[in-house]
Amino acid sequence: MSDIPENSNRARTVWLIRHAKAAAPEAVQEDFDRRLTSRGERQCAALRDWLQPRLGNLTATALYSPAARARRTAELALGDWFAGPCRKEVRIWNATAQELAALVEENAGDHLVLVGHNPGLEQLQAALSGQLMPMPTGGAFELQFGNQGRVRLAERFQPDT
Repeated sequence: MSDIPENSNRARTVWLIRHAKAAAPEAVQEDFDRRLTSRGERQCAALRDWLQPRLGNLTATALYSPAARARRTAELALGDWFAGPCRKEVRIWNATAQELAALVEENAGDHLVLVGHNPGLEQLQAALSGQLMPMPTGGAFELQFGNQGRVRLAERFQPDT
């Protein structure tokens, strides 16, 4: 995708997190309101255990989709240990890779955690790193932005549960 903007020349890390496993929608329920399953909650616990040592003492900003499953994933995975600002970002819901890239660019001065949805997150990772990889529910990509504007897929998390 050639229209993905180049990011700042500041070294930083961005974590892209796909919401954990959600229940199928009920008969009259909107997709937006789907809640996590017990499997999704276990995925969040595993994700928390993976994220916490990576974020460590870094100051980061977390942005999450307002959809129930993404909001709950952020709550459970970041919990009370995450020290940075954590806020709802309506533009993450149904976002394209280009729209997500704009959010990454807007937050170029910070380490960043984005909690959202596919296919946007998966496509953004591929556009930035040049590696197309699947992103399961409850999965995460750790992208390192170098001083020269290069992006490297540093780590990938796939939950077992």
